[in-house]
Amino acid sequence: MSTAPVIVVVDVGNSHTIIGVFRGEEIIEYWRLTTRTQATADEVLLRISGLLNQSSKLRNTEVTHIGLSTVVPMLERPWAKALNYLFEKPVKVVSARNCLGLSIDYPVPDLLGSDRISNVLALRENGYETGIVVDMGTATTFDVMKDGRFKGGIIAPGITVGLETLIQKTARLMPVTLDWTDKFIANNTDDALRTGVLYGFLGQLEYLLNGIIAELDLDNPIKVFSTGGWSNLLMKKTNLVHFYDPYLTLRGVRLVALQGEEL
Repeated sequence: MSTAPVIVVVDVGNSHTIIGVFRGEEIIEYWRLTTRTQATADEVLLRISGLLNQSSKLRNTEVTHIGLSTVVPMLERPWAKALNYLFEKPVKVVSARNCLGLSIDYPVPDLLGSDRISNVLALRENGYETGIVVDMGTATTFDVMKDGRFKGGIIAPGITVGLETLIQKTARLMPVTLDWTDKFIANNTDDALRTGVLYGFLGQLEYLLNGIIAELDLDNPIKVFSTGGWSNLLMKKTNLVHFYDPYLTLRGVRLVALQGEEL
């Protein structure tokens, strides 16, 4: 029987909440939920317990550590309370005050999102003191680490936000499934929308990455990691992103769950 620690980690985002369970370094369960910004601790508890009860991989398994990251401040307390009640373990919350000694070059570090801290912690755990993480979620964030210090980055609208806003503001545009088109000049509205959204986002991605890389002025090539729902699709068209890890943020939360402070 494995003696590796069992770690439950939660990443509460603006649109979706991701729950992962690690046994040691291996992720063994993963759930993606819609974030409910008005949820109470009782409602959170019901959602979590329902998922865990359905998991055959977690039967007769004792959770040893819990980590939480949230970019929705009003949900930190309900999630922490529910997780603590369910597992009877302290909940380690990722923040600028609980980031495993990461140096943050922000005048007010507390304003830095815990998801971005988690991404850079995971990058460092992978052995990189210098690198970039692009997280393609509701917002697209570019997180830059140089010589082991979080230097800052960029926050831009995500693909979904751009698409949904465009559809809401224009009477004749309808929702479309996004995928790459084989030409730029489209002869129908759906493909015109696909081309504009995806290639427009690709241009933004590459332009901003090139700007960051030029500003860093490094002697050696820098590695770029990506995570988030749109990464797989974008990596088909760019050579600037080198690695994709859908669990990168969760891996950073896992580190705080194991090594962070009880606040």
